[in-house]
Amino acid sequence: STIGSAIRRVLLGELEGTCITCAKFENITHEYSVMIGIEESVHEILMNLKEIVLRSDAYGIREGSIHIVGPKKVTAQDIILPPSVRVIDTTQHIASLNKSINLDILLKIEKGRGYIIQNPENYNSQDGIFPIDAAFIPVQNVNYSIHSYWSGNEIQEILFLEI
Repeated sequence: STIGSAIRRVLLGELEGTCITCAKFENITHEYSVMIGIEESVHEILMNLKEIVLRSDAYGIREGSIHIVGPKKVTAQDIILPPSVRVIDTTQHIASLNKSINLDILLKIEKGRGYIIQNPENYNSQDGIFPIDAAFIPVQNVNYSIHSYWSGNEIQEILFLEI
């Protein structure tokens, strides 16, 4: 039980993940703004960016971007990333452009551990910069169970991990 609990703790709390932590939009000054020609509000786009799962072995701050001309369904595949960062699920939805407009977003990408709630006061939304809370948690759920069995004349235990 001690080994199972320790492994569970490490998998949930000590592994590092990579997330989008900030987005900069052109000509947008408020998180709840609506852009003509885009179905989603800025807030909804930020929530969609938060859900994108990234992988990187590089430390430090990286930059990514989205430069799209509509009409188009924008997905994680459309993010331009540095070579050290990749998207796990390229089909994740970001926005739907239903007119011939440009969508330009600059992204800040970081590697970290745990969950970080961004302080909006550290950013200036007048410049179109919006923080995104980061869940640097690559493993979402871990369960374990220990089962005993006979081996010869003694009882052995086996640890099952469900990740």
